[in-house]
Amino acid sequence: MPPLLAALETGQEESFGPSSVKRFNKYWQLALNVICNSFYDLVGKQLSAGEQQRILLLSIFGPLYDDLFDDNILSHEKIETFTLNPEDHEPGSFKEYVLRKIYLLLLEQAPCREKLLQHMHQVFTWQKASLKQMQPGIEEEELYQITYRKSYYSILLFHSILDHYPSEAISEMLFPMAGLMQLTNDAFDVYKDIQNGIYTIPNHYLDYERIQQKFLHDVAQFNRSLAGLPFIPKAKGNYGITIHALHAMGWMALEQLKENTRGTGDCRALNMLSRKELVCDMDNFPQKLRWVKKVKQLANHQ
Repeated sequence: MPPLLAALETGQEESFGPSSVKRFNKYWQLALNVICNSFYDLVGKQLSAGEQQRILLLSIFGPLYDDLFDDNILSHEKIETFTLNPEDHEPGSFKEYVLRKIYLLLLEQAPCREKLLQHMHQVFTWQKASLKQMQPGIEEEELYQITYRKSYYSILLFHSILDHYPSEAISEMLFPMAGLMQLTNDAFDVYKDIQNGIYTIPNHYLDYERIQQKFLHDVAQFNRSLAGLPFIPKAKGNYGITIHALHAMGWMALEQLKENTRGTGDCRALNMLSRKELVCDMDNFPQKLRWVKKVKQLANHQ
């Protein structure tokens, strides 16, 4: 990653600091191993050098694109214009310069320019919609829709830069998978999101029994879709384990929240709980054992 960042920074007075590099690397590890490499293992293919380079580029692009919204770098109208017509955009900041440079490279190298543009605009649409999560009155149904679709189109965006785009059946399987991944992230970020005034399913609707019922429903839907795909059983089993390794952590975080918020009336009362009570610690050995068991349970859930 450092050589690529150095190339992207060429000619600019600014550069990315250690915290940005750490952020890019975390995004890249998830994209490479969980989204792209596991998909290719499932379908019996290997990532080419060109595909790996595009995954790395998009892993830098993603967090910077989020910053356009979160840091109010551009108006929503200008972000949409940039998303649809990056060639015409004149960067007004270092981040915009790097974003435009990466975007043009991806559009040049992607197997289908139009599919990449289509998914980028879908990412824009749901990224913009996610700003409603700053509103305490957001309805549960809309919150679920934003949570699942924002994650789903972000995953499809990565698939659009690969040489082999998923079939319709695989795309359908990816929807519950993506939603549960974002729900997992939200369950781990409850403390941080409360501090930042962001409303998510785990911190806004405290009926964890209901959340877990929906969670298991989507796990079963994912497992059924995976079982129906025309790939060798071992590959499907390995893929399921990889995906549920993340989902299982989400389940455990929800379990901890359910236990520690028992009797809590609303999301405002969560402010009274400590960080230790709200953040799921996965580092101790007993917790890791519970995690391994939960991965197996989810992989076999029907």
